Amino acid sequence: MRLFCTDRSFKKNGVSLSGIPFLANAEAELVESANRYLFYIAAVRGRTRSPATWQTYADHLYEFFSFLEENDLVWNHVGQEQIAVWRNMMLDRGLNRSTINKRITTVSAFYTWCLRHKLTNDLPFDTQDVLVSKAKGFLAHIDASGSRVQANELTLRTHRPLPKFLTIPDAVHFIEALSPHRVQLAAYLMLLCGLRREEVCGLDIRVLPTPAGHSPSKAIRMTLDPALTPSKGFKERWVMLPYDLAGHLFDYMMRERPVLSKIYAKRHGRETTKLFLTRNGEEMSMDGLGVIFRRASVKSGIKCTPHCLRHTFGTYEFLRISEKNGTDGALHWVRDRLGHASVTTTEIYVHAADLLKHDDVDGYVEEILAKIGTCP
Repeated sequence: MRLFCTDRSFKKNGVSLSGIPFLANAEAELVESANRYLFYIAAVRGRTRSPATWQTYADHLYEFFSFLEENDLVWNHVGQEQIAVWRNMMLDRGLNRSTINKRITTVSAFYTWCLRHKLTNDLPFDTQDVLVSKAKGFLAHIDASGSRVQANELTLRTHRPLPKFLTIPDAVHFIEALSPHRVQLAAYLMLLCGLRREEVCGLDIRVLPTPAGHSPSKAIRMTLDPALTPSKGFKERWVMLPYDLAGHLFDYMMRERPVLSKIYAKRHGRETTKLFLTRNGEEMSMDGLGVIFRRASVKSGIKCTPHCLRHTFGTYEFLRISEKNGTDGALHWVRDRLGHASVTTTEIYVHAADLLKHDDVDGYVEEILAKIGTCP
């Protein structure tokens, strides 16, 4: 089984559609049912507009159809028992239970879609009622579900782990191990603003505010416009950029970046508006950033990923805001700054914050900014 993506030569109704994933088997034959579903996810369905989401769906179906191919099974002639074997094989490989559940959920959604479009006659799984914890929101009094939802019987029982975050001293020590300085600035955007790695790598110079005209004692609002900078679900949101960090970013943009930008333009024959460029003048990539983080983890003795810095921001920011606005106010504030679709996702920081002392949170932003000022 092989996984590919379309390029700009693929057109539908005269419109070029690149980046749409599709599967081919070992004989290079297209897997029609899976590819029709992936096209629906990428080009039709309104709730899945992010290429990263398309890739996730594709990866899950690739894993499932690889299992089918290796065991000479036909996708519309399997039952719950065969899918359970696939699940158990993933368990034996040591995959996280939540990862396995996500793959099963994708496969279930694929079969449900195929049944709706008459590509199959049966669903190879059953569902059961399970109790869930629901937030009490508007119109909760007329919710007839009684905190019960339908869950696939093949999914595994899981516990929700705490987000992996660092203490501020460890986070700063790790960032100091990063090189060069522009990568440190990218890391501080994750730590102080909660940006995702794809948002940092794709950050456009046109969304970066200039510190001129702003009060040095106040953070500057930076709007992440999805038309310029990638954001999950193509949703616009804004973050608060500390004045000192804005100054360092603006200084990099005016002094160091023009040299790198000229290298990019000479090589590609066009200008780039991405903020962070490599020493070779290329746009910073997520894979490249991951390599740099792994090297710094070894150098500093502190294991850290880009998402770990984002979790650190979420944990500290939740506790800081909760001291002023209470738990509910903090949850909604952090939800909006991190770009979560639901406050339920943000609730992971409630228990993570219990591991911190309130004294550790007081002035944590100022503590970080003081370290940026000492960076070479």
